[in-house]
Amino acid sequence: MPGRDLVDPFEMEARFSNEDGWAYLEWGQQEPSSDMVKKLDRVKSVLESLPPREADFLDLYFFRRLKQTNIANIFRVSQPTVCYRLKRATSRIKFIFQLPNFDISEMETDLGGFLSDPVDVRIMALMYLTTCQSEVAKRLGVSQGLVRHRFIRSLKHMRHNPSMQKYVDVFDVISHNLNILREVQRTPAESAITHIIT
Repeated sequence: MPGRDLVDPFEMEARFSNEDGWAYLEWGQQEPSSDMVKKLDRVKSVLESLPPREADFLDLYFFRRLKQTNIANIFRVSQPTVCYRLKRATSRIKFIFQLPNFDISEMETDLGGFLSDPVDVRIMALMYLTTCQSEVAKRLGVSQGLVRHRFIRSLKHMRHNPSMQKYVDVFDVISHNLNILREVQRTPAESAITHIIT
């Protein structure tokens, strides 16, 4: 009809499909090839660093090989909700895989020699480790607003020192992808169910 916005068919699939239409992923419910097994092993290596809400869905879908509709039934959510959370989790994993691999102790030593406040050093290191503002806030017992403010302030300060450039490059990537790195909240019902099935 004239005047109505057209909806992208892939968005419709994500909202309403009962199938596992995951064209953007290189693996799914089929039997994994040796390359897929390597990728899944790599995913396992970072699963613990993901927010628990995302790790739950990835574990059930990729490693326990449940269909999205079955996961939706277990958690009493819609299939599109499962699809959305899996997309966010896979986006985070793809992002993590693009980050260079730094030794965290070395990073903290380098940052400690430049940033005067140990809280700022810890925030920067945890943002690299977890890629999640809410997880950093939870670990430090502070607000997400404080984490975000101190992260941006420290990054701005680091930009003026060439010796910090290797870290600036990584933290710039993190700061430009905070929408991907936002955590999806788990409802109380989902939390209870997760403890039952694990």
